[in-house]
Amino acid sequence: MFFKSITLKGVLITLLLLVSASGQNNRFNEEMESLLQDSFFISCNSGIKVYNLTKKAELFSRDKHKLMNPASNMKVITTIAGLVYLGPEYTFNTGIGYRGKIENGELIGDIIIRGGCDPDFKLDSLFKIVEVIKNAGIKKITGGVLVDVSRKDSLFWGEGWMWDDDGAVTSPFMSALNINGNYVTVTVSPDANGGEPIVTTSPVTKFFNIQNDATTGAGSTNLKVWRDYLGRTNTIFVKGNINRTTQAQVYYFNVWRPELYMAELVKEKLASAGIQTKGANGVIDPGYEYQKIYEFKHAYKNLITPLNKRSDNLYAEMMLLALGGKSREKNISFADGKKYIDSVIAWAGKNPGGFRIADGSGVSRYSTVSTDLLVALISKLYYDGGDLFNIFYNSLPIAGVDGTLANRMKNTVCYNNVRAKTGSLSGVSTLTGYVKGKSGDMLAFSILMQNFTGSAAKARAFQDKICELITLYN
Repeated sequence: MFFKSITLKGVLITLLLLVSASGQNNRFNEEMESLLQDSFFISCNSGIKVYNLTKKAELFSRDKHKLMNPASNMKVITTIAGLVYLGPEYTFNTGIGYRGKIENGELIGDIIIRGGCDPDFKLDSLFKIVEVIKNAGIKKITGGVLVDVSRKDSLFWGEGWMWDDDGAVTSPFMSALNINGNYVTVTVSPDANGGEPIVTTSPVTKFFNIQNDATTGAGSTNLKVWRDYLGRTNTIFVKGNINRTTQAQVYYFNVWRPELYMAELVKEKLASAGIQTKGANGVIDPGYEYQKIYEFKHAYKNLITPLNKRSDNLYAEMMLLALGGKSREKNISFADGKKYIDSVIAWAGKNPGGFRIADGSGVSRYSTVSTDLLVALISKLYYDGGDLFNIFYNSLPIAGVDGTLANRMKNTVCYNNVRAKTGSLSGVSTLTGYVKGKSGDMLAFSILMQNFTGSAAKARAFQDKICELITLYN
């Protein structure tokens, strides 16, 4: 009798839990459907999928198979492909060496920098280059600084990148040799004596030709500053007026021919250390003799976090080229890397032929994916990725804390909980990642929105609300 009582009690508790769970699930679906009735969604296309990874059950979907532009959610696919097919220990290498011979401290030849598609080569590495050249006993150089960019093909932008995005740091020109994110900072300050404004670049370099036709005056500030993107040169134009009492104005521009930018920065850094180069800088053809004196190495495991948290387009495209490097060592194309994007889609159990992948970063207007695919990928990594999942999970922006989610979902149940990759293009806003529900279950979700006008703030607000509902009712 006691056994029957306990059994009956257990059954009743189980039933109550099931009823409660069912009620929560119904409430979640009702809240989601109500939210999606907003007039915003009349013109805006949206694909949504929510999946309970703990219980292995789909919780909600809306047009999950509809193809849409992923914007920077493309980086979800690229970074997972990098983890699966290259591994976190993969390194981007940049070689420093010379051709010719060293006699009595003079290099009768050229300094050579071999590009390995490293997106993380920083300005402070220039000091290391000077150090290793000094340590090689070189005090004078009869030649110049030559760059080897043969590892990558000559295409400097991805398929479907927009010409009128030129000038923006989010559309960097890409090369086998990259420096400082392939951008320059231009600062325009008023002249104390009312003359033409003071224009400086960071880093300070003679690589840029400054055409300063602006004035400092009492009138309003109406500066126009741009890089000569139509002529594909590194001339910086400064026009208009800056008020004499205003603060300095700061602008950022991508750099045309980043490999030559690096060569000039190296030459200037050598000169500042007393090592003069007499020859011209340039690009060297393959087939030369080379004496390596140093190699910079940056591991993918250390780059995936800035890639995803900052949504760095250069990092993502170099990752795509690194994937392509599995098939060839020279003249690697973006198409070579895309083969491995197809492979990771198949690894997640989906047909690569059902999607179009145009680049690795999501800048392209040509790419089309679905929320079903994105959730399949992050779910596969969760179940089968082992340590790779932890690396990917920790690389994602955290709601209200850091990265591109630093200012979103504060003071909500999503704070410090949602880990997700954002995406944004004109008329496109996306969000894909993970969140722990109030039940403790791990949930995967993807939200793709496109074809809206005006600011993306409203689209992001709906995404944030959806994340709240996912967390509260699951």
